[in-house]
Amino acid sequence: MKRSERALLSIIIPVKKDLNGLQQTLEILFRLNEQSSELELIVIDGGGCEQTASFLLQNQHRIQHIRSSADAGIYQAMNYGKGCATGRWVWFCGAGDLPNEATWEATLIDMKTWQQDRLHILGVELGAEREAGVPEHYPPRWDDSLIWRNTTHHQGVIYPLSVIQATDFDPNFSVLADYAMHLHFWVSGIQVVLHEDTWSFIKSGGASRRFGLSLYWQEWRLKRGRIRGWQLFAQPFWLLIKFGFKKTRISRSGAA
Repeated sequence: MKRSERALLSIIIPVKKDLNGLQQTLEILFRLNEQSSELELIVIDGGGCEQTASFLLQNQHRIQHIRSSADAGIYQAMNYGKGCATGRWVWFCGAGDLPNEATWEATLIDMKTWQQDRLHILGVELGAEREAGVPEHYPPRWDDSLIWRNTTHHQGVIYPLSVIQATDFDPNFSVLADYAMHLHFWVSGIQVVLHEDTWSFIKSGGASRRFGLSLYWQEWRLKRGRIRGWQLFAQPFWLLIKFGFKKTRISRSGAA
């Protein structure tokens, strides 16, 4: 669907074989767009589900950009989506992630006056089905905690179009490319504005919640190229501690 004026917010939704989650997400976004008509919806379907392709075709009049084809993973889909975006701002979410409508209605009004040289970060909440050791609420943060943990959910970040289109998600980090990007932004001194409101409710699960050694090896690789000094030297020890802590929490949760 084409629009006559530039969108305020481009929303990029990568999906693969999760029609139910996609429908839940789009139901809210369709409703919000009926009120404001300022959202550009971009759905990147990884293919493999005829029902998803059919649903998207039936709703193409309400979705500004649709691609249904095999891809090399979520970050390739996100890179493709942001390349299609034309809004002033960009937000990424997964199928099954739900916008907090009350926050959105107020924020979309305020967004028109935001400076477009900085990120805006809001809180996100995870449901009761979240994994052991994962907090229910992620408040907005942008500080040196990023050196140690992935404390900023990308589903809580609103990116200026110019900033996000200038930097790709690195597909070499198949699970943590969003963390790698945020750490790069933080080290580079990108400015942010923090908002205490909850922006979205995040669906539990995903590869980044499988706390195996491969996840922590990937975290080491991304940090090795982005931080320096004693903080880099301490990372191998810190990552081993994190790995052991997560495994202990998961084991206790499974035994409960």
